[in-house]
Amino acid sequence: MDVLTRHRISLLGLDAASLGRRPLHERVRETYAAFTRRIPFETVTNLAMRRAHPAEPELWPRTTDRFLRESASDGTGGTCFSMAYALAEILRGLGANAHTTLGHHLAKNEPHAAVIVYEEDGPHLFDSAFLLTQAIPVRPGAVAEDALFHHELEPRCGPMLTLVQTDRQGVKKPLYSWIPMPAFPQAFRDVWIAAFRKRMESRTRIIRRIGDEVFAFGGERGPIEVVSASGRREIDPGSDLPAALHRIFGMSEAVLRSHFAAAG
Repeated sequence: MDVLTRHRISLLGLDAASLGRRPLHERVRETYAAFTRRIPFETVTNLAMRRAHPAEPELWPRTTDRFLRESASDGTGGTCFSMAYALAEILRGLGANAHTTLGHHLAKNEPHAAVIVYEEDGPHLFDSAFLLTQAIPVRPGAVAEDALFHHELEPRCGPMLTLVQTDRQGVKKPLYSWIPMPAFPQAFRDVWIAAFRKRMESRTRIIRRIGDEVFAFGGERGPIEVVSASGRREIDPGSDLPAALHRIFGMSEAVLRSHFAAAG
């Protein structure tokens, strides 16, 4: 494990020396678990980069090291593109054959990014943006299950697979369709920048899994939704929205106040 990877691992709260003694399969899973625990899905940082460099789209995507540094200092995360890009780089540093991969989000009709890792028993899908707590073998009928969700890869058309999520109440939701192959780096970056353009006026979204609960904020003043094994409930953020989001999601209150001030 090189110095850069050791530093990146430390920003996820892991001990590089201890991790380095594990077999590669275990290193990858432990790092992925730490990544999903610490990194929320959020659009705040995307919108901030777009505002900071309105005429320079090549500067909109954040590097892995900036992504991890800001996560450690401010509790931020990113969208599926920045999460997948950073995760793939970190796993490659551990020695994994990891790549970003692109799918098609079925509800939003837009691209989705995840990570595919080729291991001795075949490829596995890692998707922290959709809060998967474990990898799914890339084959029709493969499943991953935890206290909140049942995820399954269903065959679609030809080589295509669809990731389908079912909650504990039995509500089934197809998430995205996907041909399991790595994305060409330039193609991935082009789609990433295109996603910035599409979301220039996007509403603020923050989603984080804490234990066996998922907290989601998806509006400008609306309630915070909480999903647990027993069902759904809502939290009223009250009059001080940045303070409430800081308290619940752990993101820097200063970052949140700056964001909402800029968004008007």
